[in-house]
Amino acid sequence: MEWPKLKNIILLLLLLTNLGLLFFVVQQEFQREQQRRQARTSALTFLAERGVQTREDQIPREMTLLPQTVERDLTWEYRAAAALLGEAVQADPRGGEVYRYESPAGAVQFHSDGAFSAEFAPGALPLGEDWEKSCRAYLADMEFQGQLLEREGDRFTFRQLWEGVPLFSQQVTLVCQDGCLVGMAGGRRLAGQPQPDLSRTPITVPTALFGFLNGLSALGDVCSRIDTVEEGYVAAVSLPGPTVLTPVWHITTDTGAYQLDTLTGEVTRVS
Repeated sequence: MEWPKLKNIILLLLLLTNLGLLFFVVQQEFQREQQRRQARTSALTFLAERGVQTREDQIPREMTLLPQTVERDLTWEYRAAAALLGEAVQADPRGGEVYRYESPAGAVQFHSDGAFSAEFAPGALPLGEDWEKSCRAYLADMEFQGQLLEREGDRFTFRQLWEGVPLFSQQVTLVCQDGCLVGMAGGRRLAGQPQPDLSRTPITVPTALFGFLNGLSALGDVCSRIDTVEEGYVAAVSLPGPTVLTPVWHITTDTGAYQLDTLTGEVTRVS
């Protein structure tokens, strides 16, 4: 047989082999997806049989949030302070990994666990007509993406978002007076850029749903309806060491709110 014809036959066989492998991979993935859907449906049915009603579209279809870790970034802290206080800001190490940044415009203090606070000179940070918008803009200058949780008089409490995802344990209250921002209180924010933590793996959605029921029972609580499930993170710091971001579900029911750890399935009440 001539070589050109033989080469064409070999190429055809290779093509058929690759198509066969592709079909096998697609079939395997289809079967896994069918199994995931069936398991999720079975878990929702199990909830309904136990008297807990919920809409299917309220429950995440898969675990999209992965665990993260965050190393403290002092460069970021200086940049955040300078954005509010101006380039004349001076760093003042206070010991115990506490850094205070000062200028004629005021002072901002950062702690190693992500806690921070600030006070500003009168008139240094004007708010304009829309106080909420201005407060959000000052936070953005600090690279703090804020979601308004509450306004009480001249105080605005914002929760931090990371890439649009809520950080349930990270928030700050901005204090306003006479048309200016005069302080930040009770602040807690990410101390650097999150990085994936490959040492921890989320559970599956069905396991999370079963874990929620078991967790309620362990707490001695009951509910008849799940109203919302919001995915997000909680942060914990073990000093010395990085901040650990754990993915959670924030679940609201007809009897209260709960937090479900999507790595362990542990359920806790949310006040």
